[in-house]
Amino acid sequence: MKKFISILILFLFSIPCFSQNIPRKAFLGLKLIEVNDSIKTALNLSEKAGLVITAVTPNSTGEKAGLKVNDVIMFLNLNNIRLNKVKEYRDAVKDYREKMPIVFSVIRNGSNLDLSTDAVGLPYEKSDKYDVIYDEVKFKEGYLRIITTKPKKEGKLKTILFIPGYMCYSLDNLGKHPYGQVVERLTEKGYSVVRVEKPAMGDCYNTPDCFEIGYWTELEAFEAGFQKMLEYDFVDKDNVFVFGHSLGGYEAPMVDKNRIAKGVIVCGTGLKSWYEYILEMFRLQNPIAGMDFIENEKVVTEMIKVLYDILILKKSPKDLVVTDEVKAIMKDNLEYESGDRIWSRNVKFWQELQDLNMPQVWKNVKANVLVIRGEGDFEAFSNKDHEDIVSIVNKYNPGKGKFLLIPNMDHGFGTAKTPEESFQKKSIPGFYYNNFNPAVIDEISNWIEGCK
Repeated sequence: MKKFISILILFLFSIPCFSQNIPRKAFLGLKLIEVNDSIKTALNLSEKAGLVITAVTPNSTGEKAGLKVNDVIMFLNLNNIRLNKVKEYRDAVKDYREKMPIVFSVIRNGSNLDLSTDAVGLPYEKSDKYDVIYDEVKFKEGYLRIITTKPKKEGKLKTILFIPGYMCYSLDNLGKHPYGQVVERLTEKGYSVVRVEKPAMGDCYNTPDCFEIGYWTELEAFEAGFQKMLEYDFVDKDNVFVFGHSLGGYEAPMVDKNRIAKGVIVCGTGLKSWYEYILEMFRLQNPIAGMDFIENEKVVTEMIKVLYDILILKKSPKDLVVTDEVKAIMKDNLEYESGDRIWSRNVKFWQELQDLNMPQVWKNVKANVLVIRGEGDFEAFSNKDHEDIVSIVNKYNPGKGKFLLIPNMDHGFGTAKTPEESFQKKSIPGFYYNNFNPAVIDEISNWIEGCK
């Protein structure tokens, strides 16, 4: 961070950081492509090997080391393990932290160079409108990163724990990503908002890997974050809320084991078993995406068997790949490549999710409940599922549940009136960054202020 002469200015611009055990992730700042025949010729390389740098981000480790566009990275840290795939590079640097030494062995204009430096840390998220606090919580054998945005005011604050969807990625420095806009806009409304990184994402240190853990381990991580949140002196413990989006809507009602939260908010989520939901999803989404109805029914029929084996009988997906046809169907519909991952997560995540009794989960919630669906939601397409959650809540805790259908909003909080429109728009570059529907924030705020 830039050093200022004035102590006052230094104080105003510093990033609050409570953590003592998590070193900041390294900011490598390189864009890379793999060497092909045309690149080999253009750069006069002797062989088709290495990774070509196409951009170096300012103030990054790459810039500090002196790397330049068209340098070809061959090795890291003089280990003689050649890097030919971008994934190999990402795997090699994923655990790099601030101040760790790193050596880039590159070819530049036909010459071999070894460029060394200490890694630069990722920039911290910051705002002129609110404080951003970096902290940590012990989890398993390591630590999870916690990031809190807090309005610049004194006293106790209504606080929201935000739980994202199923994918494994960092919630740090989200910018104009829809989740970033959710956090920013809620904070500007006067709420402190807490994010807990999923295990091994962002700065998390020595934790299990999000891609390999099951549902229950992920839930434990959010539970740890929830308990840590309650330790902050600025949190009004009588006004704590949990907001789960997408699959986070399954986890949100389960995080608060001690029933402390005043309210649970879920948006674009589900109620049925995962097996039932996925089959319904194929029937709705594939024809919208252009698949012939008859051909789609053949796919659904095949997937009934595959999903039953995986989700109900708990078989490994790799044991089901008995023909090229089945492998192709699993790749197209489950994002299956090899091993035990489907939809980018270890299969045990989905198998454990399958075993949830969500009506029972919602019966046990004693807090106020707001269930939201955008009318253009392509992914969480069932009004009835959302309405049924409210019916269950109100059956066992009368008057606690409310359903809200937000016009002109899809699953990613973008402006779309129908699932068909959402499908068309989601392929437009920058659509979700530039077309956030703020109505969802207004509705959440109005509901929170009305909770008793």
